[in-house]
Amino acid sequence: MEKPARTPYSKDGYIIDQAKLTGIRYGVFTSDVNGCGWIAAYNFLKRMGQDADEQTLADALIRHTLLRGLAGTDTFRLRRHLKRHGYRMPIKIRFNKKARLPDGTSAGIIWYCHKDGFHFVTFYADRSISPEEHGEARFRFLNGLAGHENHLDTMTGFLTKNNIIPFALILTWPGKSANE
Repeated sequence: MEKPARTPYSKDGYIIDQAKLTGIRYGVFTSDVNGCGWIAAYNFLKRMGQDADEQTLADALIRHTLLRGLAGTDTFRLRRHLKRHGYRMPIKIRFNKKARLPDGTSAGIIWYCHKDGFHFVTFYADRSISPEEHGEARFRFLNGLAGHENHLDTMTGFLTKNNIIPFALILTWPGKSANE
């Protein structure tokens, strides 16, 4: 029996495998190299119910990067871009072992450092994701572990397992998403 070809998209249309996005340019490189910033924006906007064309979004964000994206997207420019779409997102600095988010946080974007370098990941909560037994909220993380369709964890759990530096920057969205 033949295995189906892996796709960069989840069954519900989010981008979950950046390594498979070789056809979308992001400045000097293709998105598999340094496109996690626009991918996080794409996943966040999709969660909020907004349609976004991948290449159009990548092109819009690349205009605001240093050195045409050689260093990827920076957190403050990504935040400004999302603000243009109507999402004012405060940046929280959280230490891995104390990474609880403000009550009511329904989605956001994390900037952290994994073993291969700095990375952006979108996360969200909804009613179908039950909290941990100690009451800490659990989230679905998109494009955190390549190809994982339903990567569920607490913020503390995700950062403790994946972040090699002691803190992360987290853009938080306290409002509801269109998909709730």
